[in-house]
Amino acid sequence: MDSLASIVAFVHAAEQQSYVAAARLAGVSPSAIGKAVARLESRLGVRLFNRTTRSISLTEEGTVLYEHYKRVLDDMRDAEAAVSKGRDRPRGRLRVSVPHIVGHHLLMPILPGFTARFPEIELDIDFEDRVIDLITEGLDVVVRSGELADARLIARPLGEQHFVVCASPAYLDRHGRPETPDDLSRHACIHFKYPSTGRTAPWAFRPPSERLLLPRSLTFNNTDAGLRAARDGLGLAHLPVYVAEPHIRAGTLIPVLTAFMAPFGSLSLVWPSNRQLSPKIRAFVDFVVENFGGRLGTPFSRFGQ
Repeated sequence: MDSLASIVAFVHAAEQQSYVAAARLAGVSPSAIGKAVARLESRLGVRLFNRTTRSISLTEEGTVLYEHYKRVLDDMRDAEAAVSKGRDRPRGRLRVSVPHIVGHHLLMPILPGFTARFPEIELDIDFEDRVIDLITEGLDVVVRSGELADARLIARPLGEQHFVVCASPAYLDRHGRPETPDDLSRHACIHFKYPSTGRTAPWAFRPPSERLLLPRSLTFNNTDAGLRAARDGLGLAHLPVYVAEPHIRAGTLIPVLTAFMAPFGSLSLVWPSNRQLSPKIRAFVDFVVENFGGRLGTPFSRFGQ
């Protein structure tokens, strides 16, 4: 039991990067956390933290140990939840990672409903655009785009993503409306670049226009910045339907080239295959699938050109 207490203390300290914060979380004194970590280091014969007068950080050995211990503790909590009397009441800490734009525009609007239905689930959500190894980083479930190539993971599709090219009425009044993708060569184009790679995202046109070289008048690594630029009349932007649609309905953006658009990848919920689908993960997955529904959007052909 002392060994388990040391493991719990170590995991809390690693996550909080502070003995004081870890002690507050565990309901013990900071010295108790420090002693528990020291016993663990003594038993293993390695140093787990780099310590300064103001902070602690994991050593290379500590990082490896944290990844394993975190999974063990998560599995223990999942096992307890599965056999407890409250098995039908999902609860516990749930670590989720979503891309920024999905988190802001799709997840945040449905969170009030989720927290109201599952008040015993403690959500810990990262907004992160880089590719994440959810197993090594101790995440329970992530939202990912594209194909799943990792056999250690299970995916549940949320649907295809659809994009729309749009501009403000003022911009189109000044510069005219493009009738084909080739016309974009004479327009200001607002692009998105992936924060993790710096690569510019292509625009989702059907063949033979899928590889057009478009003017790069403005490039952002943030979709909301591109949305703002388009609304301010700075050019044509290629935006997810779920981002652009409220502004199109309000008349502040006008869709163009809708007949030329193609689906642009898919979104999925992903979780480790080597872990039981615990009540908290199942609750989150089912709720997101249920509530994302039509939020991903459909082609804007119904709005016309």
